[in-house]
Amino acid sequence: MESPSVESGEFPSLYACDTDEPAAYHAALFHLQQGLQALRAVSPGRAPRQRAVYDEIIALQQQVLSLLHIHFAPDEPTDGHATFGERLRHHRKEAQLTQEELSQLSGLSPSLIRKVEQGVTTPTRSTLLTLCSVPELKLVPSSLGIHDSSRQGGARVAPNWYVPPGFDSVQMIHELGQQLNGTGGNIEQTHVYLDHKSALDWIALCNSGYVAAAREATPLAAAAQRIRELTGAVGLDLIALGPGDGKTEVRLVQRLLEHYQQPSIRFYLVDASQPLLGRAFRHAMDTLDEQPGLFVCAIQGNFHHLARYTQLHYSPARSHRRRVYTLLGGTIGNLENEPQFFRHAMVAVAPGDLLVLDFTLAATDSNQDKEIYRSDPALSHPIPPMHERWLKGPLVRYCVGMTDAKFSYELDTDRPIQGSYGLQFIAEVRSMGGDLRRFCMWEVRRYGLPQLLSSLRNVGWESVGNFQYGQRESGRPSALVVLQKRHDGRMSLRS
Repeated sequence: MESPSVESGEFPSLYACDTDEPAAYHAALFHLQQGLQALRAVSPGRAPRQRAVYDEIIALQQQVLSLLHIHFAPDEPTDGHATFGERLRHHRKEAQLTQEELSQLSGLSPSLIRKVEQGVTTPTRSTLLTLCSVPELKLVPSSLGIHDSSRQGGARVAPNWYVPPGFDSVQMIHELGQQLNGTGGNIEQTHVYLDHKSALDWIALCNSGYVAAAREATPLAAAAQRIRELTGAVGLDLIALGPGDGKTEVRLVQRLLEHYQQPSIRFYLVDASQPLLGRAFRHAMDTLDEQPGLFVCAIQGNFHHLARYTQLHYSPARSHRRRVYTLLGGTIGNLENEPQFFRHAMVAVAPGDLLVLDFTLAATDSNQDKEIYRSDPALSHPIPPMHERWLKGPLVRYCVGMTDAKFSYELDTDRPIQGSYGLQFIAEVRSMGGDLRRFCMWEVRRYGLPQLLSSLRNVGWESVGNFQYGQRESGRPSALVVLQKRHDGRMSLRS
């Protein structure tokens, strides 16, 4: 039987209330909930008497929470959020708009609009102002009342966006400009997503053509079921590394939620690009924010520095939680040296923690260039226009004096994992005066499944589930793999 979860943030802080309700009530509620969560982390042992005392303490704490709510909760207004939902539906129909059309006009997700109209979700002030800005609705902010914009029950008011010490995206842009105005070389993969236009181009690319088809085909339901089988009823910390627009990671959380009656999930989005992180965070909040037992947090940082982010490190054995890391969207294929990343950047991973990653499978077992060129369909075509537009953007914006840039593929077979090869996106840049420079703007990699799993096993990760897909949908056979950090560096968990 699952124990009830307590909804709280990883990083507790003072409340900054967004409502007119008394701050003292919400502060007391918050600390009592934190106390209940701490009590649940205590191991009562096997002694029957000790177990009975433990259950009694938990029951008493729950009773205190109930008494606080019954006697001290602020009075609810007679025209609560359901009334606003009815008003919104009335105005929308008066304007002859569907929920999807209103979503397009307002920029809010259709699911959020549907929940607001049904009274399931209380709109925030930001949501209200957004709806009031749609002229067809003819909504007047002053007539909506104070409590229409309150957050339900005062939940989720702890900070949920963090920038680690030392992270400086402006300096990263400066470094990108310096390299693009140098003699050439390899562009660090994080840099091509940094600025807003690059992020916009990347989002457009991910939601079109074969890329979108591959994302939709990812067997996340199977992965979620396997995660549930491996972790049981413990709380989860899902740490999404480089989530892009976050759509795949949010879908994974949705599939996980289907397996928990009373979930306790902390969902962390970690990305260096503020525009991409902002889009992913907004999508997660619009889609998941009203889900009980779920906390969403954004961390603007470089996941290569994951070991520095100590707020994500804890002892799962003591906290009865398990971490699940994700590298989705083929992110592993952008790593310069995969084994070194797992050895060093993920050094703080605890035994039993899980990792979910996806990647494109190699088109051939051969390591001969001619055979790879013959077998991999991408190499027989020019670089797709949307990829070229995305990668050309930083050159146009930061490469001083550029007059032209031509793109082509180069094959990289000098990889640390046997059976893998890379497709390098090479830009030949011509500047005023005729100088020609070469930049490797991006690289994606293909992997042999047995060789990749063997390499990850050597650095402590055991495959506990793999699912192949993608051939029919996008013509690019892919695999989604669930791995678990071994308790012993040399022996499998299953041995």
